[in-house]
Amino acid sequence: MQENVNVKEIAKVFGKLGIIGFGGPAAHIVMMRDEVVIKRMWMNEQHFLDLLGATNLIPGPNSTEMAIHIGYDKGGWKGLLTAGLCFILPAVFITGIFAYLYNLYGQLPEVQPFIYGIKPAIIAIILAAIYPLAKQSVKSINLALIGIAVLLAAVFGVNEIYLMFGAGLLAFGLYKIQSKQKNDTLQSIVPLTFLQIIQTTFWTATNTKLFGRS
Repeated sequence: MQENVNVKEIAKVFGKLGIIGFGGPAAHIVMMRDEVVIKRMWMNEQHFLDLLGATNLIPGPNSTEMAIHIGYDKGGWKGLLTAGLCFILPAVFITGIFAYLYNLYGQLPEVQPFIYGIKPAIIAIILAAIYPLAKQSVKSINLALIGIAVLLAAVFGVNEIYLMFGAGLLAFGLYKIQSKQKNDTLQSIVPLTFLQIIQTTFWTATNTKLFGRS
């Protein structure tokens, strides 16, 4: 795996993704995985999933944050700025063009069927994009069951903040129980000992790269 990547290469990858990245954040993230994990091998699968997990804890557009994280991880502050700008600016330009065209022609009866036809296509693209990423993320029966439970809870309108942190704490508690680490099991499940969770899981060598270079 490449530790550092040339800024020009980062600009090339994220400029391309900024231009062809249709389908929303889920599709964007899968396209990033194809580029940085599979094609260019800038990082391994687990490190990519670690960055994705951290990204989902931060408010804001996930795919843009993911691009920025990858840029920083591979090129420092220059990589961060390059990846962010190259991913965002093409999308801003293209969105502006489509917004202008929609303002002019979007209400015409001849155009309405085309606009309605895009919706199911986008849903299909998102589902197709999510599947390979979900397959890599679900590594055990416990994680699969947690994922199903979160999906059902989300359908019934449970706040996503509760779902994310609740699923994380539950997965961590199950891991500690299965590891049979005595005297830690109860403390690992209780939310009031969140500081211990940060020390033992969040501040790993992988994730500290998000907040500073060692």
